[in-house]
Amino acid sequence: MRQKVYKLTLDEDTEFSVLGLSTAFSDYKLAYELNSSLDLKIVLHKEKMEIIDPKSKEQVSFRVYHFFDEENLTKYYLVKNNQNLKFLFPEKPKMDFFLLVRDNFVFEMDDLIYRLRQINGIVAIFKLENSEFYAAEYLTF
Repeated sequence: MRQKVYKLTLDEDTEFSVLGLSTAFSDYKLAYELNSSLDLKIVLHKEKMEIIDPKSKEQVSFRVYHFFDEENLTKYYLVKNNQNLKFLFPEKPKMDFFLLVRDNFVFEMDDLIYRLRQINGIVAIFKLENSEFYAAEYLTF
């Protein structure tokens, strides 16, 4: 009798949304404001996000704030665009931070943007296409 072989393929593409935030807040102050306004627990992650700068070909580290909502299986990442005089996205210098929400089962994006606009220190919010945020692949923790 021939043995049947089954292949399991997992789709690595996960659903995520990215917002660019303009603010004068420091990273820890913005994390505090997000936690207070959105009832999250975003904290500084032990590991840094390491990216190779396409121009200089050197490795650049970016601090990442992270929260995994176990109840809703949603991950939140907060990354500062400009760290140590290096930009994560030099083509978007007006965006001070990026808020990435992966597997969002909590917020409708319009509701999330509305709630973020209620935070006094946030000047502007930009909705980005997933294809614009190539750094998402580095956020695996």
